[in-house]
Amino acid sequence: MALSVTFELLDSARHRRDEFSSGVGQVDRFLRKTAGKLMKGGTARVFVAVEHGGDPGRILGFFSINAHTVNYSQLPQRYKRYSLPDGHIPGAFIGMMGVAADVQGKGIGGLLLVEALRAAHRASQHLGTAVVMLDVLDCGDASAVERRLRLYRDFGFEPLPSQPLRLFMPMATVDRLIEEDEGD
Repeated sequence: MALSVTFELLDSARHRRDEFSSGVGQVDRFLRKTAGKLMKGGTARVFVAVEHGGDPGRILGFFSINAHTVNYSQLPQRYKRYSLPDGHIPGAFIGMMGVAADVQGKGIGGLLLVEALRAAHRASQHLGTAVVMLDVLDCGDASAVERRLRLYRDFGFEPLPSQPLRLFMPMATVDRLIEEDEGD
């Protein structure tokens, strides 16, 4: 049975970060120790998934997102025309994502990714954004890395030519995916 989730901006007073466990130490430490600092400093926004109608403090998953730039030389040549005079292309960066271990395999990761793309889409309506970037977390478990890569590629992300674990998606693709989803 699929869980029904609601996405909320992380609220340290309400969402119990200390109880979250994805099974990946780096992800758990980010949510517990870093997410609040980034939110307070204004450098990233962290959104959490909570079960609709369930415990409002229990975090099922989360993602962080922030503004980003990438030098056009890192992208395939066809993106050079979108660069600013300094050679950079503005984008959004999905910085960290995690799903609680007890709900992994129930579609939460895909829901988080769609919501992150929606957040990037909304931001692009007000701020020039040409790409969405993310890094595939390499936690040392090759099968977990491959599962993550497959999820992102299934959504349309492509690897940078020089960095196979750094992926990007043109904002035009994000816009099309969101518009198709909203049309259903």
